[in-house]
Amino acid sequence: MKHNALPSFRQRGLSLSSLNVPRRYHLPIILLRTLCLIPSVLGTLYNTQNTWGVPIRDSGGAITLKSTESDYWVANIWCALAGYWSWILTTSMMRRWLYHYEISNAIVRLITLTVVNWSVSAFICSKIESDRPITIWMLICLILLVSNVLKLCFGSSPKYHQKTEDVLQSPVRISLKSTAVRVLVFPLTVVTFLTMFVVLQQLDRLQYTTSQLMINQPFGLNYNDLATTFTTTTSSTVSVLILVVSSWSSEGFERRQMLRKTALKLVENDIHATYRFVIGQPPSARTQMLMGPRIENESQTYRDMLLVPASDLRGDKSRKLFEALRWSNEFKFDYMIKSDDDVFVRWDVVKSELRTLGRQSGYWKGLVYRNMVPDALGADKKMKTDYELPILPAFTSGTMYILSHDVINLIVDIDSPQQFVSAEERNLGIWLFGYDINPIHDFRVQDGNACESDQIAKRFKSRKLRDMQVMYDNVINGRTQCTSLDTTTCGLCYPCRGKKDDWRASSLACDQFKGVTDRHPTDYLKVSGSNVKDTLAPSVMGENDAWIIDGLLSQRTSKFSETDDWHLLYWVCWTSDASTFTDRHWRALELVWVHEPRAVIFMISNTLTTDFFQDYTHAGYEIHVVHFNKDNLLNWHWYFGPGTLDWLHDWDKWETGKFFYWHLTDYIRCLLLYNYGGTYMDMDALWIRVPPDNNLEFIGSDYSSLVSDREWTLDDEGLYLPQGLMRFKRGWALFREMCESAFTSYNYDPECFNCGGPKAITSYVREHLAALELGGFTILPREVLYPASYLEIHRFLLPNPLAEQELKTKIVVNSWNIHLFGKMTNHLPVEKGSLVDLVLKRFDLDVPHRDTAVSNNKKNANTIISSTGTWKVPMRLVGPRNYIYRYMSPFTHIPLDSLESRRRALQQPAAGRFQGLDRIYVRGGPSVVDKVQVSLDVAFGKLKIGVPPSPEFTKNTIELKDASQKDINVLLNSLIYSPSPLLAANGGRDRMSISIKYSNGEKDEVLVDVIVVESEDDGEMS
Repeated sequence: MKHNALPSFRQRGLSLSSLNVPRRYHLPIILLRTLCLIPSVLGTLYNTQNTWGVPIRDSGGAITLKSTESDYWVANIWCALAGYWSWILTTSMMRRWLYHYEISNAIVRLITLTVVNWSVSAFICSKIESDRPITIWMLICLILLVSNVLKLCFGSSPKYHQKTEDVLQSPVRISLKSTAVRVLVFPLTVVTFLTMFVVLQQLDRLQYTTSQLMINQPFGLNYNDLATTFTTTTSSTVSVLILVVSSWSSEGFERRQMLRKTALKLVENDIHATYRFVIGQPPSARTQMLMGPRIENESQTYRDMLLVPASDLRGDKSRKLFEALRWSNEFKFDYMIKSDDDVFVRWDVVKSELRTLGRQSGYWKGLVYRNMVPDALGADKKMKTDYELPILPAFTSGTMYILSHDVINLIVDIDSPQQFVSAEERNLGIWLFGYDINPIHDFRVQDGNACESDQIAKRFKSRKLRDMQVMYDNVINGRTQCTSLDTTTCGLCYPCRGKKDDWRASSLACDQFKGVTDRHPTDYLKVSGSNVKDTLAPSVMGENDAWIIDGLLSQRTSKFSETDDWHLLYWVCWTSDASTFTDRHWRALELVWVHEPRAVIFMISNTLTTDFFQDYTHAGYEIHVVHFNKDNLLNWHWYFGPGTLDWLHDWDKWETGKFFYWHLTDYIRCLLLYNYGGTYMDMDALWIRVPPDNNLEFIGSDYSSLVSDREWTLDDEGLYLPQGLMRFKRGWALFREMCESAFTSYNYDPECFNCGGPKAITSYVREHLAALELGGFTILPREVLYPASYLEIHRFLLPNPLAEQELKTKIVVNSWNIHLFGKMTNHLPVEKGSLVDLVLKRFDLDVPHRDTAVSNNKKNANTIISSTGTWKVPMRLVGPRNYIYRYMSPFTHIPLDSLESRRRALQQPAAGRFQGLDRIYVRGGPSVVDKVQVSLDVAFGKLKIGVPPSPEFTKNTIELKDASQKDINVLLNSLIYSPSPLLAANGGRDRMSISIKYSNGEKDEVLVDVIVVESEDDGEMS
């Protein structure tokens, strides 16, 4: 019996079509086969839509080559060819599979082929720019052509094209050659010919238009009227060129007219400032026909139009700006200001500020954005480039920015082509990236709808364009510029108290110096900038900066802040009742003056009276009580930015919190160091030695024993930075940035005790440590300021028979200060024989003062604190019996490449200075003496006085008149000893005497044995 290889359903002859399938499968298979046309249909719809949109969005003109209407129509022809070849391929393969496989298996293969077809088409469309439609569909057709050729060569058989019974009888051979010509060659020839014809026609027109635009007339309209504008500018007058970017649209025409009637009137009649409206090439023949006569008439009327050889498309705004900059570079001016035609700019304010500033180089100013991802401000701002940019270079808002002439020259005067992206303000950041030009942030330039009283640039939407007239009328009539305008919206970087749309809700952060950043966590590592100090505004105390304390302290600076004596500023805070001011707090102040009698202490307090320290001021020491409250802080502008300003306004809201006054102290100490510089110290910090370098800027360190703190400490061992004692020059940005993060109404946490203290500053320093250290930020080893931790400090208050030995051999050698951690020790007495007791006895000015502490619920109003218990205390001269002078030759080198060597450098006393336990000073005696004789004598070496500077001497008697205790101690504190050359070379002993004689008969003398030794590090040559 003969075997029949056909499937059983074909043997029964049930099919009525050439598909050779049962009738119930006919319609599903036809539908599946039709799916192969989907990519071509979608491509045709997309191309047709773009074809009709070309007159609106422009073809790009001769400078920017973009697809024209004809390009999209030709692309549709290639779409049709791709659909035809896809249909042929799918039909052929379907017949083959239906012949060889069961229907279910054939359908699976058919679906797979369709998915592959879709995927290949989608992949090609995604990898080629959408503005190249012909290229996209030619490539798809090429793939389909190759697939059909392979199918014809290897997979074609007549049996797939006939009914079952015909195949069984006598198959008819199909000519592969005739099929290829009919299906492949002929359609390809027709489509290729049409494409070549259209392209040749476009090339003919392009050559003519290009030659007209790029050779004969590079710029149009009033491009050359600027040639004489700046020639009359004197060398002492700043000249300004304003470029206002506009468009060919009817809305652009209306906006230009409104600006001429309002903001630009503030530029009229100024021979040193002029403006131009910048437009590109007409988008299309239709636009040129409709708007051309109006623009030409506008140009002839106002003589303020500039036509540049670039597309006028919104997406080509960067190229239009670049061409305008290239044009402007031909003229001589000092500053170029770019704006848009829907922006009202206070040109009067801007011009005045620039003329006050004078000529600058490398100047770039505007609303600055930093560390922004490309699409951070919305999809309409998304930037597409030919390379990946995880983060954008710093850029300024396109609303308004200012460039000096040399910056424009850097942009346009280069040989290599520039990179162009759609958002022109971001393009500016890319152009200037690498030139080390840091944009200056000006938050008065606003992108949004807010209206602020000091705003200098505001954008108006088209439907609110008439509000420009309102603002202009306000300006010329002397009213606040936002009168009758909506002021309920919060401006970016402005305080938002009582306003809607707080910009922080958009996850933005604003730094008044650096600009706007994105607070969202990102997957890239932010690199901190090298500039860690702010350039604070200049102050003329008593003129543009009101006094807080006449002659000493103003709202923005102090008498010492900008001088070499900045280290003499000391800041302390007191927010408790005066009755809690105990003897240890008095002594903390005394220890400052013992070691630095010229120190000026400002007590920031809301409880102490201005004469609280009069007993010390009578002795000549300077301490001033500065009363603070909510109103004072606001009136003195004691805030860092919009966040802290809102926080201070909400004082009443926060005041009920249990940690508020701790937080307030954290805030004030940062503000004082930022505004004024100097030393901030807690009232439980006891100085035992001054730092050897007056210019050293430092903060102490300690270790936390809490494992949970490891999340924010500097290392895995719990190293953190307490704020109990800090010394810095003014302007460190870390204090401003830290407070603008912790103390804002938007994110202040009144229940978090440490969020504005050590945790805040340690977290900040950990993130910016390298840059801070390069700027001079010094983290001291723990023992320098905190020789005992808060868990161990209590033992310094307990009797210790070895306390004196520990003080001399360990504490004074390694430390400058002992911090008592008041929360841990305020309730503990200073017991006799303890280490702290020895320190307080060794360093004691013995200035009688009244006890204000509470005892048995009664004030000891009649108790006098002094060595005699009375107002009269005898004078005593205090000094060391032995003084070791450790000679260090000019070649001595202390390596700083390890923690141990760094510690040794910090612990070295200043050579020849009598510091620490060697301190020479007067205690007790009358507050002021009409005449004092200070006699100084040394056997072999030399002495000199540092304040005021004097020549060296071996014997000298100095007479002081009307001298206070401070005056005498200033002289003694400035004594400097230097050994004779013989002693310096060989070591040995010298003898020095100091005697004091008062006019009232009191006198005292100190004899000091000076031992000169070589430094143990001498011989380590640098």
